[in-house]
Amino acid sequence: MPDLPLTKAGIEALPSPERVALDYRDTKQRGLWLRISPAGTKSWCVRYKAEGKSQRENIGRFPELPISLARERAVQVLTKIAGGTDPKAERAERRRVEERRALETVEAVGRRYLEEAVDGRHRHNGRPMRPSSLKLENDYFKNVLLPGLGSKKLSDLSRHDIQAFIRKVEEDRSPGAARHSRNVLQRIYAFAIWQDIVINDPIRFVSSPTWTERERVLTDAELAGLWSTLSASVTSDEVHISPAMAAAFKLAAVTLQRRGEVIGMSLDEIDRKARTWTLPGERTKNGRTHVVPLSDLALELIDFALAARAKGGANSVFVFPSPRTAEKPQGSNAMTHAWDRLKPHMLMTKNGRRVAIQDITLHDLRRTGATNITSERIGMPRFVVSQVLNHSSDAGGASAVTSVYDRNAYLKEKRAALDAWAALLTEIVSVPEPAEKQVTRSRPRPR
Repeated sequence: MPDLPLTKAGIEALPSPERVALDYRDTKQRGLWLRISPAGTKSWCVRYKAEGKSQRENIGRFPELPISLARERAVQVLTKIAGGTDPKAERAERRRVEERRALETVEAVGRRYLEEAVDGRHRHNGRPMRPSSLKLENDYFKNVLLPGLGSKKLSDLSRHDIQAFIRKVEEDRSPGAARHSRNVLQRIYAFAIWQDIVINDPIRFVSSPTWTERERVLTDAELAGLWSTLSASVTSDEVHISPAMAAAFKLAAVTLQRRGEVIGMSLDEIDRKARTWTLPGERTKNGRTHVVPLSDLALELIDFALAARAKGGANSVFVFPSPRTAEKPQGSNAMTHAWDRLKPHMLMTKNGRRVAIQDITLHDLRRTGATNITSERIGMPRFVVSQVLNHSSDAGGASAVTSVYDRNAYLKEKRAALDAWAALLTEIVSVPEPAEKQVTRSRPRPR
């Protein structure tokens, strides 16, 4: 191999080989070589042996890296090798780290977390996440976290970055969206730490809007007005909700079950002979099978909803099938959106005048029914109401264990409570509307 000229001018004057790259050895620094390609590119490299094999480490190009600095860099490389470090292995490790970091983005880790949650592998000794919870987390992940943080690496995000993001979500969307988004991101970080993807959790001290417990209970006048609005919406051109959706709202008020449970009702969950509606554990908030006694009014509303189904969903197994495909039920979000469309039209009679019903949410119906059942009007114990609402927190001690096996626990008491509530609700909403506000309806309606 030819020797390398000692000056810059000499190196610049070296000709390019015609076919194969040519190497020049530096006579002053052991292991330093200059390779010239047929295209004229001049590259510095250090040759050495590792594990009995000849290796080379590229360290830069001439003239960007002059010969004096190339010699200094060659000394650094050879010093590492003498200390037992293989530059090639070190470079491969850096590449693996970079590839791993490319998988550390919020999007990559979040998608993996949600995929693992289906089978319960998203945390140590985890259980499969309930479909409703999985859908909720997927929605906030795709609609909020991905647009704002999807391309960011988990290890690069600071507490300040995340706090600023959560505040922006609160301002642009809602306090609830900010709170849910923070919770989903926190679970993604917990999964990443468990999987050794990151070591720090900057979201630990990030704050989000706190949940404020509502105490709103509808008055009789508000219940009557709401019921009248729902009944009128069946034939009204002003309120764009379907007759089946109006029945779903009423059914939620009568059975006191959650919106997702009501809108996802299927025919195989209903036993007409036993007059019960059995919710499987995968459809309940606490993961336990829940049996809901059905009053006459509840059955009447179910029959009305079945008759009101669109032609495409007439043979669906779901009471409230999706308008897109009869093979799936409508989602709880459809119920929420319909409620939002209905709210501006909710009126009640007050002091002989029709006025708007203010500050009412769908969940308020559940609280209103529970409050009336424990009041002097019906007088059921609070524990019975907790069974109706399927609150596991009130089934402590041995009863919590027994409830896992006894699906019909307190069925008699629950039936008495819901029958009494249906009778009271029927009495409340049967007050005639003012004549000038009555609506002519073209089809029979449930009470």
